Amino acid sequence: MHRGIAGLAAFFTLAGAAQAEPKWMKARLGSFEAISDSGRKSATEALGQFEQLRFAIGAAMGQPDLRVDPPLRIIVFKNKAELQHGCFEGLRMGRDRMMACATAGGQLSPELLRELTRTLLETNFSAMPAPLETAFINFFSTFQSNGARNQWGAPPPREQQTREWALIERMITQPEYTARASIFLHNLAVGMDEPAAIRNAFGENPKKFEADTEQFFGSGSFAAVQAPNRPLNPDRDFSTTYLTSDEGELMHADLLMPDSQVVYQKLLSEGKEVAEANEGLAVLAMRAGNTEQARDYIEAARKAGTKNVVALTQYAALESDPDRAIPILKDALTIDPKYAEAHWELGQKISDPPRRMMEWKQAVKLAPRRSDWWAQYAQLCVSLKQYAEAGRAWMAAAQAAPNPQLREQYLTARGMIETQRLEDEDAQRRREAAEREADLNRLKAQARAEIADIEAKANTNPLSSAEEAKAVEWFGGPDDLKASGTIVRIVCGKQSRLDLKEDDGKVEHFAIGDISQIHSEGAGFTLSCGAQQSRKVTISFRPAKGSGRGSVAGVVTAIEFN
Repeated sequence: MHRGIAGLAAFFTLAGAAQAEPKWMKARLGSFEAISDSGRKSATEALGQFEQLRFAIGAAMGQPDLRVDPPLRIIVFKNKAELQHGCFEGLRMGRDRMMACATAGGQLSPELLRELTRTLLETNFSAMPAPLETAFINFFSTFQSNGARNQWGAPPPREQQTREWALIERMITQPEYTARASIFLHNLAVGMDEPAAIRNAFGENPKKFEADTEQFFGSGSFAAVQAPNRPLNPDRDFSTTYLTSDEGELMHADLLMPDSQVVYQKLLSEGKEVAEANEGLAVLAMRAGNTEQARDYIEAARKAGTKNVVALTQYAALESDPDRAIPILKDALTIDPKYAEAHWELGQKISDPPRRMMEWKQAVKLAPRRSDWWAQYAQLCVSLKQYAEAGRAWMAAAQAAPNPQLREQYLTARGMIETQRLEDEDAQRRREAAEREADLNRLKAQARAEIADIEAKANTNPLSSAEEAKAVEWFGGPDDLKASGTIVRIVCGKQSRLDLKEDDGKVEHFAIGDISQIHSEGAGFTLSCGAQQSRKVTISFRPAKGSGRGSVAGVVTAIEFN
């Protein structure tokens, strides 16, 4: 009897302890996951708030299934007081993803709604003109959902009620425009100006539409209306799993609040969640400016098999040694090839400009809202003389510019591309001409050196009598003269001579060398010693100089038989 009572008491003691331990639950839907220590219902209710906002923004923009990258983790608190004590306002990057906080039954704060809306726009759409995008974000800052019903259109604080906000409010909440508002917003996101977007979406005269919007704005009559709602079945639409207390505490610590370091160190001391705890300590060390300590934690996380592209990329960006940073970034891109920040940082660390261009091209493609990246990428393209790509990059930078001043600056830079291209082509032509001239001068100098060498050899080693007899004087330059007539005879000997009877009957004597070496033109004729057959010829000769040649008129250089 006593043994049975003692056993029953022990059972209830253990059961009470089990009930006292928090039951960590993870609920997941799309890019969102909620973590709660108060059971499944609180996790799914909080997650539903985020999903309804995502659904409503997708409906307004005409694009369902919006994503968040990196994914968003929501820590669910029991009440507002706990949330204010244990969390921050809005969104913040945690250990490995974006983090936010919520309560199960409460509404999301205006600041959190603004940051969520901005994040969803930046991840899924090209930039709209800055004033209209700000107005769109302020419009959704008053969004509310109770799970079964959504509302939008309640006016924000007076300072946020701008002309652009009134335009968004009118289009989305007024029944005659609601269905086509997404077309207007899409047109703005792809770069169409506002009047053209109005005409294309609503088929109205832009000036009349704007006048009607001014009248709507001036009326001050703004009210919340029912918004699109996604029907959610808690048992079917949410993927839920239980977490261990260690996993729950780790994910709570990922908010990176003041007590997070203690949780990470406790997990490490117990040999639990080793990779994740080292990642968290590395991120905290980086935020504190302690790069050396962060390096130790990152290396420990890598040894433990980390899959955290966010922490790896953040550390590599701070690492001053490219030989250390590049392998870490390559590891990050092996884990997630589409992580834009890792591509960008890898390009920063690579010294070879063409390889840097390749990485940066991937980064701007994955993060088209980064106007600062586009601008640096455009400058790199110009330095590599990739002018067409530079022009596209400057245009993308202008499209993503957060204000009109930067947009104008980027468009000006794009307008200079053609001038830069022409100047570069002209400089290239000058360089090529200088290179050709240098090559020609080099060849001339080489030829002069070769001639001088030949002359020197000839002067030091004169021809023998036999070689001199065979030598033929070379003429044929512009000083040669011509004479026409009939060859009478060729006298061969030590000083050979050609007698020419000119057309006027006068006989002229010309010195001639080896007749076999004389250049002659005219088919079927050859020269021989002695009297010649009557042949009409034209001879080219170099006039005799001085008295050494006797009575000859010159030296024959060529004979043309007519």
